[in-house]
Amino acid sequence: MEASLPDFRPSDPEAPRLRTLERYDVLEAPPTDAFDRITRLATRLFGVPIAMINFIDQEHQWCLSAHGLAPGRADREVSFCARAIQQRDVMVVPDAHEDPRFADNPFVTGEPHIRFYAGAPLTAPNGYRLGTLCLIDDAPRSFSDEDRDTLTDLAGVVMDELTLRHYASGLDASRQAHRETSEQRRRILESITDAFMALDEDWTLTYVNAQAEALLERPREELVGRCVWDEFPDAVGSTFQDKYETAVEEARTVEFLEYYSPLDRWLDVKAFPFEGGLSVYFDDVTDRVEAEENLRRERDLTEAILDTSVAALVIVDADGHISFANERAGEILGDTPDALTGMRYADTGTLAPLDGTELPPDEWPFRRILDTRRPLSDERYVFRRPDGETRSLSVNAAPLYDANDDIRQIVFSIEDITDQVQYERELKAAKEEAERANQLKAAFLANVTHDLRTPLSSIIGSAEMLAQSAPAECQDSVDRIERGSRRLRDTINSVLDLSKLEAGAVAPAPTPVDVADEVLGTAELFRPQAREQDVTLTTEVADDALRAELDPTMLHRITDNLVGNALKFTDAGGTVTLRAYADDATITIEVNDTGPGIDADFLPQLFESFSRGDNAREREGTGLGLPIAKRLTELMGGTIAVDTEQGVGTTFAVQFPR
Repeated sequence: MEASLPDFRPSDPEAPRLRTLERYDVLEAPPTDAFDRITRLATRLFGVPIAMINFIDQEHQWCLSAHGLAPGRADREVSFCARAIQQRDVMVVPDAHEDPRFADNPFVTGEPHIRFYAGAPLTAPNGYRLGTLCLIDDAPRSFSDEDRDTLTDLAGVVMDELTLRHYASGLDASRQAHRETSEQRRRILESITDAFMALDEDWTLTYVNAQAEALLERPREELVGRCVWDEFPDAVGSTFQDKYETAVEEARTVEFLEYYSPLDRWLDVKAFPFEGGLSVYFDDVTDRVEAEENLRRERDLTEAILDTSVAALVIVDADGHISFANERAGEILGDTPDALTGMRYADTGTLAPLDGTELPPDEWPFRRILDTRRPLSDERYVFRRPDGETRSLSVNAAPLYDANDDIRQIVFSIEDITDQVQYERELKAAKEEAERANQLKAAFLANVTHDLRTPLSSIIGSAEMLAQSAPAECQDSVDRIERGSRRLRDTINSVLDLSKLEAGAVAPAPTPVDVADEVLGTAELFRPQAREQDVTLTTEVADDALRAELDPTMLHRITDNLVGNALKFTDAGGTVTLRAYADDATITIEVNDTGPGIDADFLPQLFESFSRGDNAREREGTGLGLPIAKRLTELMGGTIAVDTEQGVGTTFAVQFPR
């Protein structure tokens, strides 16, 4: 049976008794045969079913021999013998059921059902009582004075056997046992993962294991037999010296974590005092300390980011309680972060869609994320705080998972969009009002243009007839009337077209179109005008078929406006080039001129209605051709871009999906 005595303080009254028990080495190697003879004899002498020899250490009762019962170990708290060694004479319990000290004892209420107990102390020569020779019966009985004397004598025989064995051990056997014990301890100390060193009462190093050699970066031959403070002067006056001296002076174990600068290491130290010295176990925990410090810095940084975030941040645990809220969240939700922490999410207020009714808690975003395990983005709600104030909120949220892939928390980022929602509502109302005004304008322009077109057609027809019969001196006036009338008609048509586009009254009717044929046709249409202006009009069209799904009427208007615009701004001797090419996804039409180019300051206004640059003021035009071309292009899903350089020319590029 193996046992070891727990650590004890020298100031403990039990300490001398326990040291005596340890010196007898009875728990490690009891004289089993001699003990068994005595317990057998005791049962015969007293006519009881059970006799035991027990020893009591600080925590347990150890049975070294028993007749009538299997030897074992019991807690000292429930031991009869632990009470018996508290008195010099035999302790007798005639009936445990009637004794308030033992009536509820588990050995009375359960196996071996003790009713009678008599125990004589095993007293060492120095007077300390180490255990008992006891008698046990499962029935109550009396115990005479003669019985007490006999049991006391038998207990003396047990103690004599121990004492004789203790002093009869030869010196060689003691030395051999000591050598074996020392070797065993050495093997243990060398096999442990901690660094270990032993110090005597003069602070001399008496042992250093291999792990300590490696950690201290010193061979044990240089350390054993030397004063620890001489070998490690940097530890003098430090926490190491203070804690070691405290352990020895107060006879208690000390544990501490300390940085040792000569080794640039953090050491986790445990020091255990023993009679005549100190055992020190220490381990290099630098990596752990640095990892903990990095984790602390990351945690502090994360908390600082969360606390200083301009967004409101709220973390809700899976059980529905808020575990974190920053200052901004408190401002929006109408409470302090401390008050919000620990609150159930649905107790913060009420929630409703922007244009809906109040949601029950089971339909809040928190519950939906728990059920679907999906994040959400920019969901908008109206939140009513407990104080009655309402705020419009934009909510983003995502779940956090634990090692088992279960949702442990949900992080919410909340933005107060009350002003934005109000602005959007006002903007929507203004847009609706503008659309109504635009529709009225379109109707008005349609009526006006209808009223203007009839007299204009009469004026143009009359001018054409006058041109045939008027005298020569009147021809210039007739020509001016005709040109002005046609120009006014074109302006009216353009205004009407733009009005329809802005009102959304025009929709494309896509059909397969041969873009190459359309481009070449546009060039032929404008070639007479180009010759009249002494401008060279050329085309560059890919040989392959350039087919796409487009509205042909809109395409005509776009190319007509761009080519007409290019001719308008190209002086005599210049060139206008019309190109068309395609790839697998798109078709591109380019109109390039060698005109004066466009002022960079005017480019932002280029596609605005009725806008004309400084170099266009002396040239005829309404300022509507490019805006109409842009809107028609966008209606067909295309884009229009401009590349210009003053003094060199301008290129407009229109690109459509095929």
